[in-house]
Amino acid sequence: MTIDWMYIQDHFDWLGHMVEGLVMAGVVMLIARPLYRWRVAAIIGLAFAMGHFHGREKRDYEVSVHMAPPHLDGYRMWDWNFDQMTDFWPTALLLMVILFFVARRR
Repeated sequence: MTIDWMYIQDHFDWLGHMVEGLVMAGVVMLIARPLYRWRVAAIIGLAFAMGHFHGREKRDYEVSVHMAPPHLDGYRMWDWNFDQMTDFWPTALLLMVILFFVARRR
């Protein structure tokens, strides 16, 4: 059995980014845990992961259009291509929903 990696890349790239975002949030949460309670450490991890994905996709956009510094137009997320949007938005929404429930919990 041969795995068609191009098919996975073309159709499920967004899912890989979601898993990566969750793992990244978990790692940062574990790093923050000795200093903060679990809830606060989870909020820190989720916020870090969302910021990381925004920065990475913003940089991908800037490089793809050969944008000259100071790269302020990179914040115009509506100009990103479909791949950059589908890498960022599903991951950001998933992490934001989890963050919402973690922050509301008492």
